[in-house]
Amino acid sequence: MRISVVIPAFNAGVYIEKAIQSILKQIIHVHEIIIVDDGSVDQTCKVVQKIQKEEPKIVLHTQKNAGASTARNRGIHEATGDWILFLDADDECSENLVETYLAKINEVREDISVIYTAYYQIDEHSHVISPFLSGKRLSGIEGFCDILIRNPIISPSGVLVKKSRLVEMSGFNTSIKCDEDVDLWVRLLDNNYSIEYINKPLSFIRRHSNNTTSSMSTSHNAEKLIMDQYGLDYIKEKLYKRSYTMEKNSLDFALFLIRYKQWKQCEKLLENTRVLEDSSHYVTYCFLKSIVYIEDKRFNEALDEYEKILVADVTHGAALNNSGVIYAMNGNKEKAITNMEQAMLLFPGYLDAQHNIMLIENSETDKSLYRFSLRELRPVLLSYSTD
Repeated sequence: MRISVVIPAFNAGVYIEKAIQSILKQIIHVHEIIIVDDGSVDQTCKVVQKIQKEEPKIVLHTQKNAGASTARNRGIHEATGDWILFLDADDECSENLVETYLAKINEVREDISVIYTAYYQIDEHSHVISPFLSGKRLSGIEGFCDILIRNPIISPSGVLVKKSRLVEMSGFNTSIKCDEDVDLWVRLLDNNYSIEYINKPLSFIRRHSNNTTSSMSTSHNAEKLIMDQYGLDYIKEKLYKRSYTMEKNSLDFALFLIRYKQWKQCEKLLENTRVLEDSSHYVTYCFLKSIVYIEDKRFNEALDEYEKILVADVTHGAALNNSGVIYAMNGNKEKAITNMEQAMLLFPGYLDAQHNIMLIENSETDKSLYRFSLRELRPVLLSYSTD
C-alpha cells in the first residue's frame, strides 16, 4: 500500500521544513512527498529544493496562485500512491501517524475511505497550546448531520484519504476558498462513505495570524456556503431520518433555523418541543430559546434561560458570557465581569468573553459592540485571530 503525501504551500518558508521533516521521520516511510507551491513569493521553493537534494522522494510542483483547493487537486492528480495523506505546509504530525493508520486499516478489514486522528494545536514555536481536540467516527445520515452541526475534523492536515474516493468526488471544490475540506467530507458522507477516527492526538495544527482560517467569521461564512449547496429542506429531511428521539432531532433542526435566521419558525418549533429538566438536552433547549430571545431583544427572558442553564451546569461558557453581556447592558458591571472572567477561566482564549471584558473595562456605552456567543462552546476551543 503506497501513501503519497500532498502538501499545498503558499509563503510557508518559515514552517515548511518542519512539515517535511515530520513526514521524513515517520516510522513507516511514505511513498512520495508532493509539494505544490501555490505562487509563493517568499523562500518556500528554495527551502524545499534544498531538502530535495538529499530526499529524492520529494517532488516539487509550482503554479500561479490559485488557492489551497487547486493546489491539493494538483497534488492528487500527480500522486501515484493508493492513499493521499494531506498535510498543510505550516503543520506537523507525529512520527507514528502512518504506522497508526496502517494498523487501523488492517484492523478494520473493510473498505475505508477516510481516516483522521485527534489534534493538538501548536504555536509558531511548535509548542502545544491546548488540550487535544477529540473527534468521532462519522457515517451515514448521522455523520452528514453531525459534520454540519459541528465539524469535528478541524483541518485536512493529517487526514488520510483513499485516492479513488478523491477522484470519484472530483477532489476539492475550487469555488470554496475556506473550509473546502468540510465540503469534501460532507459530500463523501452524503454518498454513504464513512470517515474513521483514531482517538490519539497525532496531528499538530499550527495557529498563527497568517492561517487561512484564522478568522472565526470567515469560517462561519464558509459553513453557510456549504450548507446552501444542500438547502434547509434537504438538511431537515436528513435530520428527521436519524434514529434519535424527536426531541434531539427538533433541537438540532432549531440550530439550523438559527443559522438560516428563520427566527419565527425556530421560536414556534421550540414552543412545540417539550423538554423536561431531567433531559440531557435541557441545557441546549434553554440555550436555543435564549438566542431567539436575544435576536428579538427580549434580554430579560434570555437572562432567565441563562440562569436555568447555570443552575444545571455552572461551567457553561456561552451562558456565562451571554448573561454577562446582559448584566453589563443593565449596568451591573461587577456581575458581568465575574461571569465573563469565569468563562475565560474555564475556556482560555474565549474571544467573545475577552472582547466583552475589554469593553466593560473601557466603560463602553455602545451596547451594540458587545458579543453574544450564538453557539454552545466546544469542550476545547479552537484558536482564532480576532476579526
